[in-house]
Amino acid sequence: MKQNRLLGHIFAFLTITIWSFAFVSNKALLSYISPIENMILRFLIAYILLFALYPHIKTIKSLKDELHFALLGFLGIFIYFIFENFALKYTQSANVGLYMGAIPILTAITAHFLTKDEHLNKFVWLGFFIAMIGMALILFDSSKFELRLKGDILALLGALTFAIYSVILKLAPKGYHYIVITRKSFLYGLVFMAIYYFSLHKEFNFMALKEPVVYMNILYLGAISSGLAFILWQQGIEKIGSISASNYIYLVPFITALAGVAILGESLSIKMIIGAILIIIGLYVSQKR
Repeated sequence: MKQNRLLGHIFAFLTITIWSFAFVSNKALLSYISPIENMILRFLIAYILLFALYPHIKTIKSLKDELHFALLGFLGIFIYFIFENFALKYTQSANVGLYMGAIPILTAITAHFLTKDEHLNKFVWLGFFIAMIGMALILFDSSKFELRLKGDILALLGALTFAIYSVILKLAPKGYHYIVITRKSFLYGLVFMAIYYFSLHKEFNFMALKEPVVYMNILYLGAISSGLAFILWQQGIEKIGSISASNYIYLVPFITALAGVAILGESLSIKMIIGAILIIIGLYVSQKR
């Protein structure tokens, strides 16, 4: 049991590390393709990869199970990314990052009401407040917080959506291979993305795929950040629960800052180091039961 939980923590940490580096890739792609084109390409690659890894078509047992997979695709693959991308359009990226820090506590509240074995406790709340102070120090190291209602509400809705997705993922129907669960959610996410994209009446920018910066980042986002990371996230939640797994999201600003230092040559300030220490303390406290 201990080894199983240790694996769950490792999977959750690896997922968050991968997703933190994905912010750098997404930023690099903004000058070449639209966010919805990015989403379609990355999840299409991820779906193909997962089908290659597990080329078995599983018969779905009931309409209820099918609807559960569709809900996972709608919330975690489509709506969450729509909210996040539109939030970035109307507010600062630091604001979006801070609101994403609310995902663990929102997950804990959702799990408290929807699951039988995950409940809120004082350590979850205490860890949340400590980690949020650390996140604020990192995210607003070089910019001040400025409330922009439209974008901030969208960012908060994105955080709530991902929290609900994580709990619903824990409640996924039993008897299906974990790759099948992830693959089905990707398929439904792609369907919703396609419907949305065609409603915009825009031409897909295939010419941008000739650029090395585009196809290299899309491959990373598709194969690693979507394909591998979502499998790790699903397995992490299965082994340690949605609350414990979501707590690792507190590390995103710190790991993203490290990625900026390593890849973009950005500097690491004292405030960022103090923020990182507070995040790690908050993560440790929030894992106590």
